[in-house]
Amino acid sequence: MIPISTPMPRSDVRTSSGAARRAHLRCFALLGVLLSAGCNKRDPAATGADKKPAETASAPKPELKYGLTPEQAAQVLVQVGETKITLGDFAERLGSQSPYLRARYNSPERRKEFLENMVRFELLAAEADKRGFDKSEDVERVRRQVMVQQLMQDLFDKGGLKLADISDDEIKRYYDEHAGEFNKPAQVRASHILFKDRGAAEQALKDLKQKPGDMELFRKLAEQKNQDPSTKDSAGDLRFFSETQDKSGETDEPERPAAVRKAAFGLANIGDLYPEVVQSELGFHVVKLTGRREPLKRSLEDARRMIQNKLWREKREQAIEKFVAELRTKANVQENAAALAKVQVKDGLGNAAAPGAVKPAAGKDSDKKSVK
Repeated sequence: MIPISTPMPRSDVRTSSGAARRAHLRCFALLGVLLSAGCNKRDPAATGADKKPAETASAPKPELKYGLTPEQAAQVLVQVGETKITLGDFAERLGSQSPYLRARYNSPERRKEFLENMVRFELLAAEADKRGFDKSEDVERVRRQVMVQQLMQDLFDKGGLKLADISDDEIKRYYDEHAGEFNKPAQVRASHILFKDRGAAEQALKDLKQKPGDMELFRKLAEQKNQDPSTKDSAGDLRFFSETQDKSGETDEPERPAAVRKAAFGLANIGDLYPEVVQSELGFHVVKLTGRREPLKRSLEDARRMIQNKLWREKREQAIEKFVAELRTKANVQENAAALAKVQVKDGLGNAAAPGAVKPAAGKDSDKKSVK
């Protein structure tokens, strides 16, 4: 059978076509609204209306010191008479303290205590001003000292040679040229009592052996009977020395008689006395061991920081001396050296040197009989 299509009623056809037209109209209307919105939207770059606050702030942020803006730093915490202590003053004073003290004043209570100390200082300073201490010679001298310290810091610390300016070549050169400073043999420290008479030396040794527990007896005998001028005032201390004399000149090790060296290295324990009187070209010694050092071996890497600091200090001192010499030339300094002899200053024992007295120079006859 051939299918026969049934024609749609006319009323239904009109209904369907009307619905389609209305749907099309709604689409066009919606498209128009969208296009209209797109045309009416303004360029944010032109108007700036839609800019975010972060985009409008083109100026750089002010640098904060101790977390404070300039306005905050200028805020007055306390006014003491005519003197104002600002928040910035407080922060500067606290920040200049050591890390330990800064940690101590980290709580609100402690910071209040720190502020009270600042107030206390200002009160006392104001009272000192009223009483005329600001015109005191001592105050002026301290002011000048602080002024000089700040000058030196500004010229030679902040603006001078830096530690990093010491090159690796300079460090290695110093290490190679001063090998004795970084490679040392074992050393001992000893004290002695020097006698010119063997009998007196043997008697002192006998007295010391009879009182092994008396730690002060050796010191007393050394102060009273030691005939070595170079060690008499130090209770016979010979300082540290090696088993054999270093003749390279690279170290500052003092010269000691070979017999004294041998005796000291023959003692096992610190505090031991050599059992016999030791004879040398200087006389007769009673020898006591007081210290011991193991051999020292430092590599270049181990010694690098120490050498760097040493060279930096030396160069800094050279720069200071050069600067002072230039100032001296410009100032035309004139000295009256002869007047120095009139000054008498007492030593620790209350003795005053006579005017014009000159202390004997090292290496004169007075030292020939001493242990160097």
